[in-house]
Amino acid sequence: MMYSIIKNEWLQYSRDKRIVWLIAFLLLISAFALWHQLDFQNQLNSTRMKAQQDSRREWLSQELKHPHIAAHFGNYAYKKPALLHCFDPGLSIYTGTSVYMEPHRQNDFLFSKGQESDTGIRFGWLSPALICQLLLPLLIIVLSFNSINGEVEKGTMSLLLSQGISFRQLLFAKTLAVFLVFEIFVTAYLLATAIAAGLLLKAAVDPAGIFYLWLVYSCYCIIWSLSGVYISSRIKNAGGAIAVLLLCWMFTNILLPRISANIAENVYPVATNYQFRKKISEAIEKGLDGHDAQGERAKRIEQELLAKYKVDSVEQLPFNFEGYIMQQGEEYSSKVYDNYFGEIFNSLKKQKTLQSWLGLGSPFVALRNISMAASNASLESEIDFQQQAEHYRRSFVQNLNNDMRDNSAYGSFNTYKVSKDTYGSISDVEIKNHPLAWSFPHIIPDNIGLLCWLLVLIILMYNRSNITGYH
Repeated sequence: MMYSIIKNEWLQYSRDKRIVWLIAFLLLISAFALWHQLDFQNQLNSTRMKAQQDSRREWLSQELKHPHIAAHFGNYAYKKPALLHCFDPGLSIYTGTSVYMEPHRQNDFLFSKGQESDTGIRFGWLSPALICQLLLPLLIIVLSFNSINGEVEKGTMSLLLSQGISFRQLLFAKTLAVFLVFEIFVTAYLLATAIAAGLLLKAAVDPAGIFYLWLVYSCYCIIWSLSGVYISSRIKNAGGAIAVLLLCWMFTNILLPRISANIAENVYPVATNYQFRKKISEAIEKGLDGHDAQGERAKRIEQELLAKYKVDSVEQLPFNFEGYIMQQGEEYSSKVYDNYFGEIFNSLKKQKTLQSWLGLGSPFVALRNISMAASNASLESEIDFQQQAEHYRRSFVQNLNNDMRDNSAYGSFNTYKVSKDTYGSISDVEIKNHPLAWSFPHIIPDNIGLLCWLLVLIILMYNRSNITGYH
């Protein structure tokens, strides 16, 4: 009997020209979003590969110079493309795709799309994920707002119940009829995105990530299908039902995410770029505790080395003191950056966690965080990229400082030059993407939130259907 109800619902959808046009619009805008994202990622990947090759070639072909000057020639780290960026680019749109690495400092990310775009990007970057997160609930509302009360208004409710179907079966059959329409769409959309992205970018396919995305987006569709049918069964007027559902959509998908973000920013504020850079500069110059000035640190290191090697001057040391003190300064500045970047990362993570818990009232917030994590475009992924780039920066700067320490004489800054092999001995930077298992611990609150929404709605629907007829 439930199969007959579902079949009848689909037949009614196909006969309603408004629904047909809405589904056609969904397919059209979804195809455009996929093409737009594939084209953007393809251009970005091509530019990134060429830039990385050019950067490496320029590094290897630079003229012979002092190691420290060569270090200031610098290197670039570029984000490695992930296949699911074509579905959900996440925070990478806003944080940038590369970072310039040089001695003494950690630089900001470069070339973010958000910096190049106007204020329109604040409403979200057009991508398949945005279509599924914001547009699908609206279309589910259109198909479900009069699924039960519409039968009453047409006078067919008594006829349906007289056929031997229970009210519970009717409710869940109506829910399945709506859900399956969009489940077919989500499944086809994810597969089309994965296949197209794999062919275009030649990136490694992550079956676990794709399956997990399919699972959570399916859950999202079930949540909205249950909500639509439940509200339709509670509010007898179709106009009132669609008004309530649209208000729910506005609150959960527009207002609550913004409110939770503002609360998180106020509870865990992050220093401005000017404040951050000022703190870094002062800490390097005066010490992290404010009582260890740069000159005093250098003098203390010098005295410790003279005592250790039992010599009277730095010229008598068995290595070039300039290279040694250069590396010591580099390590101290890295320590300072670690301290203040750690504070920022900690605040950002706390903001995200607070948003996740505040966002328990919104399945959209949970889905958004899960989607970004599964697509390698979450806050944790961006922090990891910065840390991988920083690890490489320290490695190549240390290699050149050690070359200066071990192979040059004190006072030979203007005369000593590295050998050609030194450039080649420094490997090219390689940024790695992580599998889903790496991201999963960071989205536990979001998974809990999505499951709570699903369970609560199933319980509400079950209790609503625990009657002998429609009241």
